[in-house]
Amino acid sequence: MGSRNSFQWLKTYLDNEEEIANIELDLRRTEIELSRYTDGDLRNIKLSKKSNASQLEEIIYEHKKLLEQDYQIRNEVMALLDRFSGIENTILKEKYINGLSLVEIADIDGVGYTYETIKHIHAELKRRLTWLDMWDLSEQNKDQIKLFE
Repeated sequence: MGSRNSFQWLKTYLDNEEEIANIELDLRRTEIELSRYTDGDLRNIKLSKKSNASQLEEIIYEHKKLLEQDYQIRNEVMALLDRFSGIENTILKEKYINGLSLVEIADIDGVGYTYETIKHIHAELKRRLTWLDMWDLSEQNKDQIKLFE
């Protein structure tokens, strides 16, 4: 059952987190570079309209726009996870977002479930999520087929 497309929401989340980290890093670097031209060692340099440095404010604006979109994607994935409640929510977040093993989840203070129970609940969650992924793919395929009709 472990197809390439299973847990698409998880792949989306992980890709999104990587993109957020990269954009945040680029944004910090660009803001530091801009501050060199406005307040720092390069403030006396005259810039031409075509120079990379003259476009730093626009680049910062674009990075912030992209971050806003990526934060929205993150919020949507977390909202999906929040549709699950109680121990199911805990298992999904701890395993797939925080990277804990099922044994580690069972050892979390306050979880109140044995490893065997956590393993059983996780197996049921995987079946449900895999089914949802397969359903989403079949719906996407229907939409694509309609495009070509």
